[in-house]
Amino acid sequence: MRPVSLAVTGTTSPAATSYADSQRDDILDARLLAAVAVGDEEAFDRIRHRYWRAVERVCRSLPGEVEDCVQEVFLRVWRKAGLFDTTRGSAPAWLLTLARNVSRNLHATPRPTPTELDLEAPSPARDEVARIWLQSALTRIPAAERTVIELAYFADRSQSQIARELNVPLGTVKSWNRRGLNHLAELLAETDR
Repeated sequence: MRPVSLAVTGTTSPAATSYADSQRDDILDARLLAAVAVGDEEAFDRIRHRYWRAVERVCRSLPGEVEDCVQEVFLRVWRKAGLFDTTRGSAPAWLLTLARNVSRNLHATPRPTPTELDLEAPSPARDEVARIWLQSALTRIPAAERTVIELAYFADRSQSQIARELNVPLGTVKSWNRRGLNHLAELLAETDR
């Protein structure tokens, strides 16, 4: 029987090349996340471009608002990139785990059922009750949603203006606005019971 030679010749196998490319990608992704952690928007754009489709696939795995899920994932990447630790895993694993968790959390929240509108004529006493209820209800919804609703409906700002002011993507502002209004509708439904 002839011994098999493991000497490296002038060519590399496709598997070895693929592994080397994978290692380079992992290093690049880790560097990009480190740059995102310190606020580098170009690095964030590169990460978002590299992983948009993969995150979207994870968000599609459960029924619901795919766009909201993707926006929320990348908002969390922007805010939490500093938590990525190369000793605990790869950047793709971290990103896709984050996507899976966001997707599960968003899909676990039950959708409010629409309620009928009461179309009585407004009265000063009724307006005062509505104002007090609204102020109370706004304190019970998440801060980001409350901020967007207050800026949109009390400060008369467009969603684009709010996105610039809060330094978040426009899609995130739209999601927060929609979720905030849904939360307010749920609270209104509770008071009608």
